[in-house]
Amino acid sequence: MLVDTLRGTDIPVADVIPGMGNRLNLSIDEQVALHVPIDSLRLMTEKIARGIFYIADGKFIEPPYGIDFFVLDEEGAQDWKEILDKFGSVYAREPAIVFRRAVAPDDNTSSLIEIQFWKQFKTYASIRKRRLTEV
Repeated sequence: MLVDTLRGTDIPVADVIPGMGNRLNLSIDEQVALHVPIDSLRLMTEKIARGIFYIADGKFIEPPYGIDFFVLDEEGAQDWKEILDKFGSVYAREPAIVFRRAVAPDDNTSSLIEIQFWKQFKTYASIRKRRLTEV
């Protein structure tokens, strides 16, 4: 996979992952960004979610269950954070990854997940039973 380097005004501000913005207050001319395809983040999130489920519970995430992927800002993640704070378990390999998940007690699979990478940015996932039309 080739990663594009973007500079200055070529950086699409709307596509910057929450937590990865201009944290050093650099002028626009000094800013540099890497373009990482969103599908790569989705695949990485799914792989980690599947791996934690297997390690922690000895089960595979397979149909009828599926994984939905999200990149959320602080406001968009607020409801998830409240649920994870109250019901979540933490699996950490710091500083690289902190994985939080809250598993629904009725089926022990449906879940909300938050993955923090290098204390820099987060991705989110939900595991849920799919309808036949979604599979």
